[in-house]
Amino acid sequence: PARLRQHPQHPCAPAATQRRHTRGMALLLRTAALSAAFGLSSAVALKGAEPLHPTCHSITCADIECKSPFELRRQEGQCCPVCWASDEDIALDRHSAMTGPNPYARDVHPAAPTTCAGAKCFTPHCAEGYVPGHIQSRCCESCVPGR
Repeated sequence: PARLRQHPQHPCAPAATQRRHTRGMALLLRTAALSAAFGLSSAVALKGAEPLHPTCHSITCADIECKSPFELRRQEGQCCPVCWASDEDIALDRHSAMTGPNPYARDVHPAAPTTCAGAKCFTPHCAEGYVPGHIQSRCCESCVPGR
């Protein structure tokens, strides 16, 4: 005759099977409760935080401290929090484009390849012992050892 498999929760299942199943469920429930509590505490600690994406769970974030007016915040789609402040809280450099000719702009170097047409070059500022010069295959002047 075919043997029937006994369900661990069934009243006719052996007591040892029921105990193992009960211990396993208790461990699973404790783990779920701890995970939920941890998720809740991190959401409370971080303003604007949403549940972590599954790919973020294997990432260890830096332990950072934010100086005022910055505050620790994790935006949607971010795994780790960053220091953040609104535009109203901090001075923001919103400079605009220069008007008129740029005094630092230069034409491509005369020895530059023909493929450099349209390249934007600027006056190089060279360290001591170096001077502006040309390096083969480059479009703009570069700093080369002085002679």
